[in-house]
Amino acid sequence: MKKIVFLFACFATAASIANAQTLFTYGKYKVSKQEFLEAYNKNPDSSGNRQERMKEYLDLYINFKLKLQAAYDEKINTNAELKAETENFKTQLTDNFINKQANLAGLVHEAFLRSRKDILVQQVFVQFDGADTSAAYNQISKALNELKAGKNFEEISVQYSNVQAVKDVKGIVGYITVFTLPYSIENIIYNLKPGGFSAIYKSGAGYHIFKNVSERPAIGRRKIQQLLFAVHDFYSDAQLNEVKQQADSVYNLLQNGIPFTALMPLYGHNYDGNDPDNTIEVKAGEYTDDFEKEVFDLKETGDVSKPFKTAYGYNIIRLVEKLPVPSNEDDAAFESYLQTQVQNTGRLDAAKKNLVNSWLGITGFKEASYNKNDLWIYTDSSLRNNGKIFASYKAVKPGMVLFQFAGRKFTVEDWMSYLQSRDIFSREEPSSYSRQMNDFIWLSCNEYYRSHIEDFDPSISEQLKEFNEANMLFYIMDKHVWSKASNDTAGLKKYYELHKGNYTWQKSVTALVISAPGQAIADSIALKIKSNPSKWRSIAAAYNEVYADSSRFNVNELPVKAKLEYEANFQTLPESNEAGNVYTFVHVLSSNDKPEQKSFEEARGAVINDYQEEIEKNWIKDLKAQYPVFINEPVLKTLH
Repeated sequence: MKKIVFLFACFATAASIANAQTLFTYGKYKVSKQEFLEAYNKNPDSSGNRQERMKEYLDLYINFKLKLQAAYDEKINTNAELKAETENFKTQLTDNFINKQANLAGLVHEAFLRSRKDILVQQVFVQFDGADTSAAYNQISKALNELKAGKNFEEISVQYSNVQAVKDVKGIVGYITVFTLPYSIENIIYNLKPGGFSAIYKSGAGYHIFKNVSERPAIGRRKIQQLLFAVHDFYSDAQLNEVKQQADSVYNLLQNGIPFTALMPLYGHNYDGNDPDNTIEVKAGEYTDDFEKEVFDLKETGDVSKPFKTAYGYNIIRLVEKLPVPSNEDDAAFESYLQTQVQNTGRLDAAKKNLVNSWLGITGFKEASYNKNDLWIYTDSSLRNNGKIFASYKAVKPGMVLFQFAGRKFTVEDWMSYLQSRDIFSREEPSSYSRQMNDFIWLSCNEYYRSHIEDFDPSISEQLKEFNEANMLFYIMDKHVWSKASNDTAGLKKYYELHKGNYTWQKSVTALVISAPGQAIADSIALKIKSNPSKWRSIAAAYNEVYADSSRFNVNELPVKAKLEYEANFQTLPESNEAGNVYTFVHVLSSNDKPEQKSFEEARGAVINDYQEEIEKNWIKDLKAQYPVFINEPVLKTLH
């Protein structure tokens, strides 16, 4: 048994050594077999012999490492623009990672499921006044006990609710849908079965018991435009009648063909001249029942309501768009709407805040031992002196550590800066300072976790490394190859003269290339150009988003698949791109059958490309002289 264990250990050690073997060196730097294989296996070439493909990739990888090292040695990594791009990319990765931790996808899915039904809600509401909530709690508790005993919810709401407006409607809140109410209340209601009622819920205003009265399929959302003829409580009957007559008069104008939008600047509710739509989006539970009824009674886009009265005045509304709830989650626009709402309504932030408790552990959070009363006195004195930081109070000093994470300590000075950033300059109660300290710890943990995110997720560290290296490679290539070649006009012309034979016109055509945003437009342009090709510029200019240009092309350079005929006025049929939103055709103006030398300007694009390749080859030679490359042949043979 011991021999087996020993042999297994030997094999494991041998495998570890093999993976750690150096495949090649460049200057004083080493690349292991394992590093190379990891790079190759990210995008392996599955065609042909694997070992041959790996040897070809080895040449590319050596060149990559040489260029990257040159970038480091030239301090490209300190470039301010590159560092900003990397930081922005890190922020994107961090947001995505934390959103995944906070279960953004789950919250969006939950919102979709809830969006498919509306719930009619009823409540018992006992408002409390001031800090003493015991009387209100005793009253709502009695209501709950009676409901549990089987009493009628409507009667209990009227009997125990202490707000007259709630009594008047017998506790009916109305229909609600997802995002109508705060998330905590929405969770309670959507977890009730029809006819069921909740436990006691404490809000900032009082105690509630909610009931799911009934459910209906979601009516979705509506976009409307609104004309409002406002009234006030103090209006006399004569004034109310005058407003009603004005609304009726405007309605008659609409019936006689005056556009609704023409009246918006005069009567539009919250009209904004910079907003081309001036629409209002309405969903269940956001507005009063009488207003929502009129909105959802409009059946067809463009329908206009008769004037109707609400508490705010007389209204005339026009249906702009129906936004029904999709039957599945594949609707990209609706998913985007749900995701935006999840992020904007605070439920994602609440989920993220709950994550901090787990982050405190993995970030190495430790709270220092100090006298909190002394800190509160020091804090209070500083705040009362416009944030002036005192040298000390007992053991409390600006540099005293309050808490720390694995790589960062937070001091009294940081604490005072935090309070000042929150515009807290006046005396606070000790309990308030305690809450502020908890918030300070939460914020500090959040910032520390985000700034060190790569320490907590290896995949992010790897993505950042790849992104940074790709950017460095771009910058160093632009410096030594691309811009160098493009800007070296003398060098380009010299290269052209030395390689003129590579730049000739073969069988070619002078042709128009036309691209249009749709087949109907492309067909129309093609027909007009066919009839009058000399007017192609003015014909194309009459259309929006149409690209048109003429040039000489070798036949294999044309951006269409159709077989070309070498005769003037030949025209291909418009061809669609992969997305189906652009159609391109070619119209031949003249043909050229004999090979001809391209001028420098005609060949410039190809010359730049070839000149860049030559510059890059010479640069690689220089890099190999600067960082001599040695390949470990025995290790190379083990690649498979």
